[in-house]
Formats: sequence, structure tokens, C-alpha cells
Amino acid sequence: MAHQERGAGAFSKGLPRPNKLSAKIDCRCEDLRTFVPGAGVVSNTRSVLVFGAHSDVGSCLLPCLADAGWSIYGFTRKQRSTDENTQVTWVTAADFQEPSFADGIEIPIVISLMPIWALPDYQQILESIQATTLIAFSSTSIITKATSKSKKERRIASLLQRGEAWANDEFACDNRSALILRPTMIYGGTHNRNVNRLARLIKVFRFFLLAGDGAGRRQPVHAEDLAQLCLRCLQNHQPGARTYLLAGGETLRYREMIERIFSSAGLSPRILTLPTFLMRGIVRILRWLPNQNDVTLEMVERMEQDLCYDDREAINELGWHPRGFQP
Repeated sequence: MAHQERGAGAFSKGLPRPNKLSAKIDCRCEDLRTFVPGAGVVSNTRSVLVFGAHSDVGSCLLPCLADAGWSIYGFTRKQRSTDENTQVTWVTAADFQEPSFADGIEIPIVISLMPIWALPDYQQILESIQATTLIAFSSTSIITKATSKSKKERRIASLLQRGEAWANDEFACDNRSALILRPTMIYGGTHNRNVNRLARLIKVFRFFLLAGDGAGRRQPVHAEDLAQLCLRCLQNHQPGARTYLLAGGETLRYREMIERIFSSAGLSPRILTLPTFLMRGIVRILRWLPNQNDVTLEMVERMEQDLCYDDREAINELGWHPRGFQP
């Protein structure tokens, strides 16, 4: 099955696409008040608190927020000084316990790029800053892993469900709003453990072992596109909680995805196919390699499974228009 480019949807008059200049991400954006899904009056308080600011999505989002004139508070577990380059004020949980900092501070918008199940741990902070708008990232793993044979994967799906339920309960009333975003496989940046993992294995071994034909379809989504979507949704004032699936702009088979990763590394594809049952021993060996101990047989079996999602609601309502797969 050949890869498919997906439609442009409602993005034709949206934000400029992020460009790469001299290997540096350019996330300059237009005045984001031009796109206001379900908006009321635009708040004069342009302050935002970002959890997971050091993630792949966060690395693009922070400079974009600064370019758009937002006052940015980046949550971190380690004390850091204000970064003059990205105009981020780094804050820790301890800062919100200090009366000199916490008294009177209002940060109405929160963007959560960390695991959504961690949000309840920061409920007191959200209340103290009078947060009224939440943009939180979940994952399509809430669907994919719910019926996995792996107990660990089922637990991840359960945690995602718990986090989403909390966000819905907290922001579905009192004129508050929440957008819960479920992206598919995220790539781009240095922290993701899916496409980056595949790229590292390919660069080390110069070949790739594929279970079966690798016919399962994928829709990888780039971190920059997710950051751009966050920016587009900052002025959301529609009360209640809504959940959106987010797929990448191209649907391609797992095998085609691997071939694309080979090409991006400047290598000719060398793919060896094995029956899934023979991959069991390979997985056990792979788990002994550094940083690969979380590889599971279920990951291998999914090479033959379609993991595709219908994100037309996000296209039509949020102006979602991601790029094709460009590892």
C-alpha cells in the first residue's frame, strides 16, 4: 500500500509553517488572536504556565510563545534562573509556596506537555494561579494499549484514562475550559523514544529486522506541528472539556517509515524480514542493549497492525494541518 498525503483541511489561511534555517527551528508566529475557536473576549493577561517545557514539543513551543509576546513560566523540578534568550521564568513547586511569589499571581492558561496522569499532583498550584484554561497532551496509547497483552502497557493506558478523567472533571465546570490532545507517534527533537530509537538502531547496525511484512500503517506527527497547534488554541475560551485525536499528515506502512528513516540517515535501506515468532529471541537480546530495556514483544507485533486515527474534528475545528513524515 503506497503512502498517502492527507488533506489540508481548514488550515489554508492559518499560521506559517515552521522553517528550518541553519539547523535551527524558526517558530516565529503571527498574532495568534486571529484564530479564536469558540472565543469570547481575549484576556489581557497573556501569561502561561508550561509543564514539560523541556520536552520535544516544549523546545519549540517556548520560543514561539516568546515571539508572540506571552509571559512564560516554565515548570521545572530543578531551580533555574530566567533564560534571557527564550524569556522563560523557570519556577519550581517550592516557588508557589513562597508568599512573595504566589500571592496575587494569576496565570490563567496552563499547557501540559508532561504525562497527563501527573496533572492531579499539581492541583494546588493550578488553583493558586487561578488557571481557567488547560491544554493537555494525552496519547492515542489510551486506545492502542488498553487491550495489550503487556501488563505494563495496560497500566499506561489506565494512567492516561485517569489523567484525562481528572482534566475533564476539573475543567468541565465553572466556566473553565480544557483541550485534551491525543497525538499519535511523536517524532522530531531529541527526547522521543520511538523514531529516535529506530534511527539509533539503524545507524548502529546498518540494517533493520522487520516482523512480517511491516504492513501496519502509521501516522507519525512532528513535535513542531504540535507546538504550533498549542499556539493556535491559546485563545480558546469555550467552556467545558473537549478531546481531539491528532494524526500526522501522511499515512504510510511501517516498512515505508523504516525506509524513510534509512534515507534520512544517508543510508540505503537494508531490511530483513522475519516471522513474528522468531523475533521473540531478538527482542530478548535487544533488551540487553543500553536504553532498550523497555522494548516489548507487543511493539514488534504492532509492526503488522494499523495504528491510524480519524482526526477530522481537529482539522475542521482547530485548523490542524500537520506535515508529512520527515524524519
